[in-house]
Amino acid sequence: MTDLPGSYSEFSYTPKLAGIDDLGSSLITLEFFLDRFRSNLRILSDWLSPAGIIFVVKADAYGFGVEGLLPIISEFEQIALGVATPDEALELRALGFGGRILLMGYTHPRCYYQIKHSDCELSAYRPENIPLIAEAWQDIGRPLKLHVKVDTGMTRLGVRVDELRAFLELIAKYDNISVAGLFSHLVSSEAPQLPVNRRQAELFAEAVAIATDFLGYRPECHLANSEAVVNLPQLYHDSVRIGQLAYGIRMSDAGQGPQGLQQCFRLESEVVDIHRIAAGEGVSYTHSWVSSRSTTVITFPYGYADGMWRQLGNRAEVLVGGQRVPVVGNVTMDYLMADVGDAAVQLGDRVTIIGEDGGQRITIEDVARQLDTVPYEVCCRWGRRVRRTYSGS
Repeated sequence: MTDLPGSYSEFSYTPKLAGIDDLGSSLITLEFFLDRFRSNLRILSDWLSPAGIIFVVKADAYGFGVEGLLPIISEFEQIALGVATPDEALELRALGFGGRILLMGYTHPRCYYQIKHSDCELSAYRPENIPLIAEAWQDIGRPLKLHVKVDTGMTRLGVRVDELRAFLELIAKYDNISVAGLFSHLVSSEAPQLPVNRRQAELFAEAVAIATDFLGYRPECHLANSEAVVNLPQLYHDSVRIGQLAYGIRMSDAGQGPQGLQQCFRLESEVVDIHRIAAGEGVSYTHSWVSSRSTTVITFPYGYADGMWRQLGNRAEVLVGGQRVPVVGNVTMDYLMADVGDAAVQLGDRVTIIGEDGGQRITIEDVARQLDTVPYEVCCRWGRRVRRTYSGS
């Protein structure tokens, strides 16, 4: 085989020229720092004790890649995992996770037979589903552990508090269903001063009292999420469901959380083209940006197919060579452009989209604020072409 620039063979491998490496062709990299992640989980476990932790890893761990995180999560035997769908639960089992898994969302009856051998804990709130659950689990040989979801104000999923006793009476007719948990979902935990938080706390306490009185024991009760960990510690109950806090992400500046949490990731791309343009020249579709001076424009892979918002064209910033530079022109499906002025830039130079470079920092919270959204939406939008890598151990 002839060694040509950009080719690879048994004897020659030049991934930078070829644009490929051992993990795929993408030049967009989400680097996840496992040592920081482990430290965050340890800090949170100590902070929340004696409350247990249900670590929510739905939506592929909010876009961070659940498969890459499982080796670290599995070091913490006390941590259970929460997911939204049966497919997510079965993926965890297929990846070898043997701990507790809670399906927190709606599970369609057609999926009962799919998951009944997975030893997962199910949530329910609709009376018509209970006989179907009992029928599906009748040959398992052990009771299904069921978590009852209560609606305390989200008005999304859950049985109303004034209907809870009747719902528990229905479940009690079936000896192969055991009520293992009771939970609800907070509306505005990032704004602890709002009256809705107090009202939800009161309704959930009422639900706990009803369930404990009817069952003769207290099930595992969980209400608090990541922001409530910081803002509403009185709502910890038996377990706490954490998500973004484990990655060092916050939705607000309210409250005083545990010290030492670090953001665990960096999102970056690299320069694939460089253009020196004159004043009056435009960039990208519709020429929504026209240069007022002679300058250098770089192109790098990260378009709206990868998770970039189209509305951030001419608004976002990235880091190149330790300096903040503006994104210019409309966002395209595959690429972004940025104005680097007169900086000396070369093909292959790093472009930091989220993370640190040369003392400058762009956080996922910065991006979310610019979009008037939450950090969850930012990371959940990262597409398949964003290559996840995991460093540290």
